[in-house]
Amino acid sequence: MNALFCIGFGYLTLGTVTAEPRDGNPKPRMWRYRNRSLLNSMGLPNNGSHIIAKSIEKNDGRNGTIVISISGLNIDEFCRCYNKLSPLANAIELNISTPNTIGVRIFQDAGVLDQLLHELTKNRSEKPLWVKIPPYFNEKERENVLALVDICRRNSIDGITAINTKRVPERRSSIGTAGLSGKEIFADMLRIVQDIYRNTRGKLPINACGGISSAKDAWQAFESGASSIQLYTGLIYNGPGVVADINRNLIRSVKAHKMNSIRELIGSKVS
Repeated sequence: MNALFCIGFGYLTLGTVTAEPRDGNPKPRMWRYRNRSLLNSMGLPNNGSHIIAKSIEKNDGRNGTIVISISGLNIDEFCRCYNKLSPLANAIELNISTPNTIGVRIFQDAGVLDQLLHELTKNRSEKPLWVKIPPYFNEKERENVLALVDICRRNSIDGITAINTKRVPERRSSIGTAGLSGKEIFADMLRIVQDIYRNTRGKLPINACGGISSAKDAWQAFESGASSIQLYTGLIYNGPGVVADINRNLIRSVKAHKMNSIRELIGSKVS
């Protein structure tokens, strides 16, 4: 973890973690794709919350914010994983949108998500709680996802991560499908971030995730309404230097934006 903080990340999202260990889907389960994108059919492989908790406890000298992504096939699994890991995290993200684990998708029903959040709030800590939503590609899916966002607001969720990977057919995958990440979903991510920002009137923080690999991409996400950004595929294609490059160029963009705002202000007063 500390090595990743040292290359410039402001926070890390670890996981996704489940209450009990999971092998995930049979290999092969990750492939490169066109236009600097990836396909994966991982199926949430992890060592389970108990082993991962011990690993995190050993990293007392960590020098950054840790968000732990958790998931489960039912409410009890989610709650057990949350109770085990929330004391060790700075925030928890609920992954209800992985396209590669069928059972998790039950939480994309607004009523089921409401039940889950209600149960979690019984023992909820003061740590921020986020929900990672799926992408959508038609009006019916859009209405469903925005209903999920409304459920999150009513249950005082602290933020939304938008978006998870796009489910696509993949003959090489053991499950016949895979999740598409990277540049191929960048435009969809911006569209959905804008939708959520308008729907919530900017009152719910949004973590933009999907195809970001440059400061220009990050700036577009912020202009669309995001409060923070996240990347993985960009790291695969561009290497670890992409993080510092994004940080440096974002600082330049902020300075240039401030200067342009000052010029516009001076110009309006002169005119």
